[in-house]
Amino acid sequence: MDRLITKWIWRMALRDSRRGLRPLLLSMSCVILAVASVVVAFSFRENLQSSIQAQSKSFSREPFSPEDEALFRSLGGDQSRQIGFTSMAYFPRSGDSRLVQVRAISGGFPYYGALESEPVISLASFHRGPNALVDENVMLQFNTQVGDPVKIGDYEFQTAGKLRKIPGESLAFSLISPRIYIPMEYLDRTQLVQKGSLVRYRVFFKFHRDTDVDLLVANLMPELQRLHLEADTVSKRTASIAISMANLSRYLELAVFIAVLLAGVGVASVVHVYVKGKVQSVALLRCIGAASRETVSVYLIQVLLLTLISSFLGTVLGIAAQFALPYALKDFLPVTTVVTLAPAGIGAGLAVGLGTALLFALIPLLPLRKISPLLALRASFDNERPAQDKMVWMVFGLIVAGIAAFAVATTGSKIFGLWFTGGVLAVFGVLILLARSGSLLVRKFAPSVLSFAWRQGLANLHRPNNQTTAVILAIGLGTFLLVTLYSVHDMLVNQVAQRSGQDEPNLVLFDVQRDQRQGVVNLLKSFGIRLHAEVPVVTMRLSAVKGRRVEDLRGDSAAKIPSWALRREYRSTYRSGLTSTEEIIKGTWQGKVAENVQPIPVSVEKGIAETLRIGVGDELQFEVQGVPLFTRVASVREVDWQRVQPNFFVVFPEGVLEGAPQFYAIVARAGSNQASARLQRAVAEQFANVSVIDLSLILSTLNSILAKVSSAMRFVALFTIITGLAVLASAVLGSRSQRLKESILLRTLGAPRNQIIRTIVAEYLFLGGISGAAGAILGMAATWGLGFYFFGTPVTISFVPVIAILLSVTAATVLAGAIGCWGIFQRSPLEALRAEA
Repeated sequence: MDRLITKWIWRMALRDSRRGLRPLLLSMSCVILAVASVVVAFSFRENLQSSIQAQSKSFSREPFSPEDEALFRSLGGDQSRQIGFTSMAYFPRSGDSRLVQVRAISGGFPYYGALESEPVISLASFHRGPNALVDENVMLQFNTQVGDPVKIGDYEFQTAGKLRKIPGESLAFSLISPRIYIPMEYLDRTQLVQKGSLVRYRVFFKFHRDTDVDLLVANLMPELQRLHLEADTVSKRTASIAISMANLSRYLELAVFIAVLLAGVGVASVVHVYVKGKVQSVALLRCIGAASRETVSVYLIQVLLLTLISSFLGTVLGIAAQFALPYALKDFLPVTTVVTLAPAGIGAGLAVGLGTALLFALIPLLPLRKISPLLALRASFDNERPAQDKMVWMVFGLIVAGIAAFAVATTGSKIFGLWFTGGVLAVFGVLILLARSGSLLVRKFAPSVLSFAWRQGLANLHRPNNQTTAVILAIGLGTFLLVTLYSVHDMLVNQVAQRSGQDEPNLVLFDVQRDQRQGVVNLLKSFGIRLHAEVPVVTMRLSAVKGRRVEDLRGDSAAKIPSWALRREYRSTYRSGLTSTEEIIKGTWQGKVAENVQPIPVSVEKGIAETLRIGVGDELQFEVQGVPLFTRVASVREVDWQRVQPNFFVVFPEGVLEGAPQFYAIVARAGSNQASARLQRAVAEQFANVSVIDLSLILSTLNSILAKVSSAMRFVALFTIITGLAVLASAVLGSRSQRLKESILLRTLGAPRNQIIRTIVAEYLFLGGISGAAGAILGMAATWGLGFYFFGTPVTISFVPVIAILLSVTAATVLAGAIGCWGIFQRSPLEALRAEA
C-alpha cells in the first residue's frame, strides 16, 4: 500500500497518460452507461418507496347488516361508501358493449389523491346528476366522447369524463377490468343489485390524524371476525403495494446488473489491448529497478482515475435518466413516482461501477507482474505475451462471489439468487466458450474454397487484439434478451389462442337468473349460437375446516392457511359427471346422492386443497345464506383453468343444492366475431344484469397487457443493449490501428479498395452471425425453460421473428464495423507508413 501511494508511481502514471491513454478512453463509455443504469435502478427503488409511503393513504359480498352499520356509526370519523360489481356497459352511439367494473361511490371518496379525469370534474358536480366517469381505454376502444350516453343495467348515464388515474391502482389493471364510476344515488335505478348478485361493499374512513388506526383495528379484530368483515389500513396497504413494487425493483436491478457485468467485460477488453502495447514499457521499468507491483500500480492508477471520472459522468447521466423510467413504467405503478435525488442510489451506482470496473481491469493488469526485464531486449510477439498470474483466478472468484452476493441481496432469497448467478454464468460461459472455440476452429479448419476476402475475414476472428470474445458477448447477450422477450410474449398469446379451436366454446354468460335462463337460451338460438352447457352456480361461505371454526383459524398463525381462502365467497356447482377440463387424482368421484345424506361427499380442486391443507376424508362446513352444509372431501381434482368455461374449487353431487338460491353460467360458441358482437348488444339491451365474456376480448386484452409488459421489459433491457453497443464500439475502435496496418499492407501488395471492404464486411458478418445465432439459441432455450417450469405450458416458438431478429442483429453488426473502419482508406499507404515510423 505504501508503494501504491509513492510520488514516483503517481508521477509516472500521469506522465505516461499524456500520450497513449486514448485507447483507455474507449472504456469510459461502458463505465458511464453502467453507472448510469445502476443509479437509475436504485434511485427508482428509493423514490418509489418514498412515493408509496406518501400516497398509500389513497387506497364482504352482501349488504352490511344492522350490526355492521351500528359498528360503523360507533367509529365516527368521515365515512364514504363504495359498492362494486361486474356488469355489461352498453354504448348506444356505437352499439358496442363491454364487461366492466362498476363502482358506485358516495361521500368524499377518495380522501387522498383524486380520480383523475379529462375534463376535470369536482366530486360535488359528479354527484349532482347521472354522471359516469368511464375508463379512458374503453372510450378509445369505442370512440366514445364526453357527453355520450352509456347504459348500465336499466339506466342510462352521461359520460362526464375520461377516467385516467385512480389512487392506489395501476393503469394496466384497466386493460383487464375497465372501471366506470357512478354516483351512489343512481345505483338503484340500474336494477343490478338484486338478490344473488355478486357485489362488494366497502366503507372508507378518514379519522383525525392523531388516531392510531392500526391500534384501533387490532382492538376491533375479534368483532370484525365475528361479523365476517375485513379491515384494510394505510399501513397494510402500504406494505402490500411495497411488496409488489419490490418485485419490479428487483427485476430492474438484476437487469441493469447484467449491463454492469457487460461493461466490465468491455473494460477488461479495452485494458487488455492497452496493456499489450505497454509490455515493452513495463520491461524497461523492470530493467531500471521498478518492482512488479509498482509497474502494475502505474497502470492501475490510470484505470482508477478514468473510472472515477466515468463514474461521476455516469452518475450525472443516471440522475437525468431517472426522470424517464417512471414514465416508461407508469402503466404498472399504483402511485405517481416523485423523482428526487436519492443518495443511496447514487452511492450504489458509484460503488458497483467502480468495483466492477476495477475488478475486471485487474484481469489483464495482473499478468504484467510476470513480465521479465529481458523482454526489453526481445522483439518476438510470442515472447511478449506475459505469463499467467494465479492471482487472476482470485479476481475471477471475487467477481463470481460479487455476482452471487448482489443477486442474493436483491432477490432476498439464497435459492433465487444462486439460480440467477448460475444463469448469468451459464450464458456468459457459453458465449465465451463459443468465441474461443470458434476462433480456434476457424484458425485450423478455415475452408480453402472461399475467396481471399472471405478467408481473410475469417482469419481476422483470431487476429491478436481483435477482441472477438468481447464482441460476441455484447452481441450475443443483446440477441438473447430480445429473442427471450419476444418469444415469451408470443408463447403466452398463442397459449390462449390455441384454446379457441373450432369446437371449443368462446363465450361465457354469467349471472343468468333462473327466470332469465330460458330467455337467454332462446336468444342464443335466435342468433345461431351453439349452446355448450348451462352451469348452476351457488354462492357459499366456508365456516369450518376439519372441525375448526374459520374465525379460530384466521387468528391462528400456526394453521398456515391464507386469510383469503378462509374469508372468500366460494362459488360452487353441482353435477353428476366430470367435464373435459377435470381429472380425478385422489379419491373417488360421487356424482349423485340422496337429499338427506350427511356428510355430503364433495370434490375439491387440487390447488385449494393444498391451500386449505385438506385431503380425501377431511370435513368442511359451508353456509348458504345461513343454512349449514356438512361435507366430506370424497375426491381431489386437477383442473385446466385455461379453458374458456366455468371451473370451480368445490363441486357438489346432484341431489343436494337444487333448491338453493343460484344463478347460471351459460357456455356457448359463436361462429364469428360479428355474431358475438350482435349477441352482446342484444344481451345488454334485454338482460342488463347478464355479463358476457368473449374469448376474442380475452385475446385482445392479453395482447394489450403483454405489449405493455414487453415495452416495459424492453425499456429495462435497453440498458443492457446500449451497454452492449458501447462494448461493440469500444472493440471496433480499439482494433482500428490493427485494421489500418492491415489495410496498408494489403493496399501495398496491390489489393483494391473493394476487396478490403469485402474483407471487413465478411469479418463482421461472421461475428454478427455467430454471436447472434448463439444468442438466439440461448433465448429459445430460456423461453423453453420459462414455459415448461414457470408457466407450465407447452412451448411453441415462432422461428420467423427469431430469424428476423438474427438478421437485424447481423446487419447492425456489419454496419457498426463499417462505421468504425470509416476513413482508413483516406490516408495513402506511404503516409501511414511514415506516420508509423
